[in-house]
Amino acid sequence: MKINDRIALELKSREENNSLRTLVLNNGIDFSSNDYLGLARLQHKLEEVPSGSGGSRLLSGNYKSIELLESEIAHHGKTEAALIFGSGYAANLGLFSCVCKRGDIILYDQLVHASIRDGIRLSNAVGYAFAHNDYDALEILLKKHRGQNIFVAIESVYSMDGDNPNVESIKKLKAQYDFNLIVDEAHSFGLIGPKGEGWTSHFELNNDVFAKVITFGKAMGCDGAAILGSSNLRKYLINFSRPFIYTTAPSPHKVALMQKQFNIIQSIEDRNWKANQLKTQFIANMKGCGTIITGDFGNIVGLIIGGNDRTRAVSDFLQKKKLVVKAILSPTVPKGSERLRICFHEYNTQNELELLIKNLKEALEIY
Repeated sequence: MKINDRIALELKSREENNSLRTLVLNNGIDFSSNDYLGLARLQHKLEEVPSGSGGSRLLSGNYKSIELLESEIAHHGKTEAALIFGSGYAANLGLFSCVCKRGDIILYDQLVHASIRDGIRLSNAVGYAFAHNDYDALEILLKKHRGQNIFVAIESVYSMDGDNPNVESIKKLKAQYDFNLIVDEAHSFGLIGPKGEGWTSHFELNNDVFAKVITFGKAMGCDGAAILGSSNLRKYLINFSRPFIYTTAPSPHKVALMQKQFNIIQSIEDRNWKANQLKTQFIANMKGCGTIITGDFGNIVGLIIGGNDRTRAVSDFLQKKKLVVKAILSPTVPKGSERLRICFHEYNTQNELELLIKNLKEALEIY
């Protein structure tokens, strides 16, 4: 089949399944974005800095302010070193594709982010998924591959379900088996811990973690990411991580923004998040209106509707009411678990919550 025909056929299949993705301009009350603390809404007057870095970090794109920020991030995250990447996707791709080698085993929660899965594909290691948060299943795999170099990949807050790993189960397995734990902290960095250090620091897991990935596009309200770990891991990534080596370095302008947002994250004194209170109220008011999935930490709630058509119809109904709530459809999530992904923010109000609950119940009755 010719390439243009194949493209057209695959797009038609998505249209028929009501799963075709399109770009839309969001206009309404935000219950969708990852801007948990509202920092993306801030406007900064940045000092005059160059608009570009001029090249990759290894050529002409390294400079003092990016190294200073990496040192501060490492200290904040209670690790030896950090290395900044352009995005969370690039960070996970760069980590898994270069550190995991032929003969290594990667055991990963089946709900980890696509960037981790793609990094595993690009490595020469063999990957095995285990059922979500099923530590008995993980232990079976750990026993089976005992004696090999094993990596275990989990997330601190899962981006579609909003739930968390079981800390005690992770600690128990780490004490019994020899494996390298990698934690994606995208949805916990900035939110959990006295200064937003994240899930691993909050539960004193740093000594058990080989590497953790934080992103700046969620609570920190800008973009970019960093891998935190040992000094040797940083050196290794600089030498072997292709997404780092062959990418133009972030601009000094972008790093100056990261620094400002990072300073704000650390300086927040009242961490009794209003978003948590709104989340609790939402769950209490929506009992009996569908399957709700979430966790103790993080701002994400999944309301499983089921079916692409029905889920999209409910989302469209809310959009018409100026409530921005996104439908997450298969194949992004498994068929039958299509859901609304609802995010609560510090800037959401009690009135907005009540409006969401009222219209969501109405939509569920109609569809």
